[in-house]
Amino acid sequence: MSRSTEQILHIPETVKEDTLEYRGKVKKFLEDQTSAVAFRGYRVPMGIYEQRAAGKFMVRIRIGAGLVLPAQLERIAQLSKTFGSGIVHVTTRQDIQIHEVDIADTPDVLEGLLEAGLSPRGGGGNTVRNVTACPRAGVCPDEQFDVAPYSIATAEYLLADRSSFNLPRKYKIVFSGCSIDCAFASVADLGFFAHINDGVKGFAVYAAGGLGSNPAVAVKVEDFIEAQEIFAVAEAVKRLFDKYGDRANKHKARLRYVLAKVGAEEFIRLYKQERNTLDAEGLPYEAPDIRDIGSDYPAPAGSITVRLWLKDGDIPADDLSKVGQIAAKYGQGFVRTTQLQDILITGVKQGDVDKVNAELRELSIDVFGGGPKIVACTGAATCKLGLCLSRGLAGAISDRLGQTKDSDMVIRISGCPNSCANHYIAPIGFQGRAKRVNGRLMPFYDVLADARTVEGDARLAETIGTVPAKRIPDLLAEAFGNGAVDKERLKSLTARYGDISVESLPEDYYYDYGCDEPFSLAGRGPGECGAGVMDVIKLDIDEAKDALKPDPADNESIYKAIVASARALLVTVGLEPKKDREIFAAFAEHLIAPGWVKSKSRQLLDDAIDWRMGDRKSLDDLLSEVRELTDCVEELFLSLDANLRFRVDPVENKAPADQADRKTHAADLRGVACPLNFVKAKLELEKIEVGDVLDVLLDEGESVRNVPASFTGQGQEVMEVKDLGGHFRVKVRRKK
Repeated sequence: MSRSTEQILHIPETVKEDTLEYRGKVKKFLEDQTSAVAFRGYRVPMGIYEQRAAGKFMVRIRIGAGLVLPAQLERIAQLSKTFGSGIVHVTTRQDIQIHEVDIADTPDVLEGLLEAGLSPRGGGGNTVRNVTACPRAGVCPDEQFDVAPYSIATAEYLLADRSSFNLPRKYKIVFSGCSIDCAFASVADLGFFAHINDGVKGFAVYAAGGLGSNPAVAVKVEDFIEAQEIFAVAEAVKRLFDKYGDRANKHKARLRYVLAKVGAEEFIRLYKQERNTLDAEGLPYEAPDIRDIGSDYPAPAGSITVRLWLKDGDIPADDLSKVGQIAAKYGQGFVRTTQLQDILITGVKQGDVDKVNAELRELSIDVFGGGPKIVACTGAATCKLGLCLSRGLAGAISDRLGQTKDSDMVIRISGCPNSCANHYIAPIGFQGRAKRVNGRLMPFYDVLADARTVEGDARLAETIGTVPAKRIPDLLAEAFGNGAVDKERLKSLTARYGDISVESLPEDYYYDYGCDEPFSLAGRGPGECGAGVMDVIKLDIDEAKDALKPDPADNESIYKAIVASARALLVTVGLEPKKDREIFAAFAEHLIAPGWVKSKSRQLLDDAIDWRMGDRKSLDDLLSEVRELTDCVEELFLSLDANLRFRVDPVENKAPADQADRKTHAADLRGVACPLNFVKAKLELEKIEVGDVLDVLLDEGESVRNVPASFTGQGQEVMEVKDLGGHFRVKVRRKK
């Protein structure tokens, strides 16, 4: 890698293709050719979330290991000013977010980021999320070795595979350089702790941890692996998750629920089983190089780190550009984002510290901070899941405590149970909740304390009580008043401040911080953290089941259940027909004809149309068949893997009725490099009829890895990938 590449995390070709196709998806949505639900299933895995403000969206940009170059910061700042709010946000997982973007402008943002070697792909949804690392990886005196290169290589490996964007739920991976665990590997879906055994670099591996509701500490699955094994480990855990994650209930879909269901011993056995398979078969994708970033961006001996303290993780776009310029002038040549929502400039020479600080003082915000560090999510101000105005509480605490208190303490505030501010791993944490007092809603927070994140001995914070939001600043002022905060004393204070039974409460208690209207849950709605194709399918299945709940169900409800059941799985083949007849025709072609659904369902569809047209008096006699159809569709849904393929056998083993009439076409693309080979193959496929087959000859290596995956990602059917000795034949059936 050289500085001229202007990127640290290399964006795979598959991600570039998806980004360039996004503009067409937005156009179809804006022209009402795609429903909001279906479009959400596409845009959220692209890292684009709807905000609470009507019509505004957030773009979450992956920052590999938290390392971002000055030119990239300049591009982020420019896009934020042009299309967003002009305020850039650093997250607790080292991402950077652009807020308040119109959906029509999101293609320009994504393409602008891609030009700078950045992407939000996988920033949301049921995907491999940003792979994080210690914020001072490569310059920390306590680390075993620099883990940033391993974090970045793991991300590059997983991002190349489109199945990484259709998992049961989010998949978070963390690399920690030592057992102190600044990166929080002990509470991740997959956590790596750096160790050196007999001079060999490697990792202890932990899995199935996580925060949010029902948090859990990870369990050890490997005592030590050599560094090159990280790809096989990440792939094995991903496959385990794909097979056993609960796709039907997103509230119990995270990897930690698999651990809770089967137990640690069985979980480790399942993991070892996947590892053994990979050891025998090899990785499905070529592992990228693990590049020595430190050699390309060296830190001078004896250099120090300058920390920029960001309030709420926010920084104006112009200031962000200036920070990048300062880092290029005085530091290693890049900026680091941290899990505390701050920014670091590393590699600053001792003699340049005063110069750096002088230039930082010229920013429009104060980045020198003071007092306890407060990490707060955006809360109800922008998040559709938010209950409380967590940032308002953060400001009130900061004002009450001032800058003279314990600067080593970290206070974490989440506006709801989802733990976006990681309150379960806080020395002192707060979780927003709503309670009804005297018949009115009032903002409260659960108080948590005494967490520890360290390799092999981590523990989650304990909930010690619940306090009205308006009492928390006074509680903390008293807790900090006598020096270090003791858990037992904090527990006693929480009990006292949380007691609302002995006095009438001021009217102000019914208002959240920074809000001039009484506290309510207005504007709260379904969150998009797990939105994706699976959510779209589940909505249709739930609609069908709900329609059949009345006893007896009327004709209209029965018909509605048939339509919803037939529509549910069509998204897996890239179809979203609007009219009932089109839905039934597509269902017959893609689900009944291949044998996934029994042939007798054809008559059920015909009977439904007859009733709608007035040629049939009732559907009552079909109720049991409709229930059977809905159950069959749900079983198929629950069997889907990350590539949207069914993991069960067809109920009727047969080929489509007209398969004998289908034609096979050929395209020899040996010698054509990626991504041009896929472009040419796609053009050839578009020349043939739907249902016909294209035989594509491809070179081994990158070509045969990428082209079939690209076709699958676009809803085409890859029937076969066959090694012909020196090259491969890929058979693709055109589905649409």
